[in-house]
Amino acid sequence: MNDASVITGQLTRLREKLEQKELELGQLSEQSELERTRSIQFITRLMQACRGHDRELDNRLAKLRQRFEENQPIHLLASELLVVEKLLQNIDITLEESLRAGRQQLKEGGRTLSAIRLLPEKLRREAKELQHEGEGHTLTELQGRISRLMDLYQQAIRNLLLNKDAPQSAQEVPANEDAGEYRSLDPQMHARICDELQRLITELDFTGPVGEQLSEIRRNLLTGVEATALPALCLELVELVIEGARQERRESHLFLASLNDSLSSVHLQFSESMESGLALHEQGLSNSQHLHRHIEDIHYQLNTASSLEDLKTNIEQNMTMLQTLLQERQGFHVRERELLDEMMAMESRLNLLKDETAEYKKRMAQQKHKLLLDSLTQVYNRAALDERLDLEFKRWQRYQSPLGLAIIDIDFFKSINDRFGHLAGDKALKVIARAMSRALRETDFIARYGGEEFVVLLPGIDADSFLAPLEKIRAVVKSIPFRFKDDKVEITVSMGATLLKDGDKPADAFERADRALYEAKNHGRDRIIYRS
Repeated sequence: MNDASVITGQLTRLREKLEQKELELGQLSEQSELERTRSIQFITRLMQACRGHDRELDNRLAKLRQRFEENQPIHLLASELLVVEKLLQNIDITLEESLRAGRQQLKEGGRTLSAIRLLPEKLRREAKELQHEGEGHTLTELQGRISRLMDLYQQAIRNLLLNKDAPQSAQEVPANEDAGEYRSLDPQMHARICDELQRLITELDFTGPVGEQLSEIRRNLLTGVEATALPALCLELVELVIEGARQERRESHLFLASLNDSLSSVHLQFSESMESGLALHEQGLSNSQHLHRHIEDIHYQLNTASSLEDLKTNIEQNMTMLQTLLQERQGFHVRERELLDEMMAMESRLNLLKDETAEYKKRMAQQKHKLLLDSLTQVYNRAALDERLDLEFKRWQRYQSPLGLAIIDIDFFKSINDRFGHLAGDKALKVIARAMSRALRETDFIARYGGEEFVVLLPGIDADSFLAPLEKIRAVVKSIPFRFKDDKVEITVSMGATLLKDGDKPADAFERADRALYEAKNHGRDRIIYRS
């Protein structure tokens, strides 16, 4: 009886354990089915994310999802999972290379677009800002920036190109066409081109008919020129510049030829005068010898004459010869006087040639100086900057004397032009340039780089004292009491600065200063950012 009770108890406990195991197996089966469903969902999403990157990967993932849907054991899928993992690693490498190439192309595209001087300043600045933004870490970020760059290129194309069917000049517009149908340049670009053409004409120093025609073009530009007439006007300007250069070359050749002829004539005259002088000198010596000989002969006759009559006859003969020789000597003196007059005339002619040459040299120096000045602000221009930077860079290489470089940009300058007009903007540029020039040391150099940007070179300055003159410039500009149309306007500047360091080229220093300038712009403006 007791044995039956024991066995019954054991069977009851065994049944309970079996029921518990069945319950656990049911839960495990449900969990396994849930994990299988989640795996299928994950593979589906992975397929969507990777679709189009690698055809083999697409096929492998589709087969893998099918195997999971067929509920095949995991251990039978290990090899396929390993292949998929390697293909995903390859995609990661490919994506990283694509991102790197895309970033580089984005920078190159922004750099190319920002270097086109004919584009509006706002568009070029946006291209620069896009170029200097931090690197995107995802493909989506990169695609967004490339999309922005493409928008900028579309704007650039709209600003640079006329309608493909537009005529090449105003005279070519068909009579039966409405001129309004032709797409004109962007107004801002139109104004910029006209300003640049005026500046070019101002910097030219041609005289005569070419100079008069250039002045007429400048007057037309000031009063306003239609966009359709700009191509023909530019072509006319190019032809006049070429003709003016030819005229200057012809005048230079004529002057040099005239100078050479005059010098040759003076040289020939001087040679003839020298020959005449030498001949006169030899004749004078011969005359003197004859005089001495006749005087000695008279002296001899006085001592040896046997009679007074013989002495008288000999003396009369010698006196006649002496009179002849004295007349010859008098002729020699007249000829000497003539030679002296000729030499004085040659000296005057040489002095005149010297004055003409000095005047020509002065004119050439003035022309060169004018070509190196910005016509609006009267500080140096970009050509002068290139020349001076090359000189300072060679000096820095040779002596290792510190050389600082700063790029200065007037903050919100476009708003001044928009609110008060270009004349007000030009006036502000003149005042600011003059103020900055006065704030610098005598050894420093400032040039207008373009638009509202200036570049300053500070030779012989170390890092500890580098920011002091730049801070002085910033404070001086900010304190200028500008008034436009009775409105008081505060104008500020932002600066990017750097010192040349070992291994630098001028372009390297410019790049650092440019990045520092945009950093100053992005951090509130009216400040100086220094980058070593």
